[in-house]
Amino acid sequence: MPYHLDDYLHALSSRDEAAFQLIYEETKKGVYSIIIAIVKSKHITEDLMQDTYIKMLEKLDTYQRGRNFSAWLFQIAKNLAYDYVRKESRVSTFDPQEQNLLFDKVPDFEPTVIKPSLEQMLQPLDDVERQIMLLKAVNDSTFKEIAQTLSKPLGTVLWLYQRALKKMKKHLEGGNSR
Repeated sequence: MPYHLDDYLHALSSRDEAAFQLIYEETKKGVYSIIIAIVKSKHITEDLMQDTYIKMLEKLDTYQRGRNFSAWLFQIAKNLAYDYVRKESRVSTFDPQEQNLLFDKVPDFEPTVIKPSLEQMLQPLDDVERQIMLLKAVNDSTFKEIAQTLSKPLGTVLWLYQRALKKMKKHLEGGNSR
């Protein structure tokens, strides 16, 4: 049963652990979906999720009650993820271990059955399409909620969703849709 999260914000502002736990449980899939769609790394996503909830607690007094709390929280997550990506794009790192892996011998066998991972399925999608697909699939958000979260018109979200499905299908069938 979904909760009206605004009802728990007063307790949360008083650092009530039960209120935080309830809000976390209700929002964690959506926050995870938004971040992983942007940073494409499970480890970084977990770190940014922690940062998101810390920032939520710090900025709780700026939230306008009666608005969509989840959308507000998802915006914090999205901003932190984009900030991370911008910061990392300016830093060039070289890992000698990765360089060695390039020259390692590739196995001579191929598995007979390959099940695509979620990451492989989402590979041909751009960031917005990834966010839409993950919010729909992982968080079970409605298209209206996704549109509100991403600040896009409902029609655009529906169109992007259909386009993403076609890209994924083409990619999985062996075509390149980029």
